[in-house]
Amino acid sequence: MPHLVIEYAQKLEENLSIPALVTDAHQAMSATGLFSADAIKTRAVPYRNFVLGRNPQGSGDQFIHAEVRILEGRTTEQKETLSAAIFNCLCEAAPEVADISVEVRGMEKASYSKRIPF
Repeated sequence: MPHLVIEYAQKLEENLSIPALVTDAHQAMSATGLFSADAIKTRAVPYRNFVLGRNPQGSGDQFIHAEVRILEGRTTEQKETLSAAIFNCLCEAAPEVADISVEVRGMEKASYSKRIPF
């Protein structure tokens, strides 16, 4: 726990190192001091087919969206700090991408299950 899922336009792989993006975002999340780096699970998911607003694919065909899932109980300020840290990291890593967004979601402890390694 927590989870950082980075969704992106697959076309970005041509000019952007996704492994570096994942590592940098993971480190940015850890640097907030809200979580241990060992606890954060970061992954990236490419999308080949999508539409951004009214733009058909091909015009405005690049995006990055990060969804951060954390257990409930964090303050609004902590969520804002977390969102800003990841957003700034993504913007710095991909200055050519105009459509970058970050969403922080709280998960209810009662409905979250996790297997702990032996």
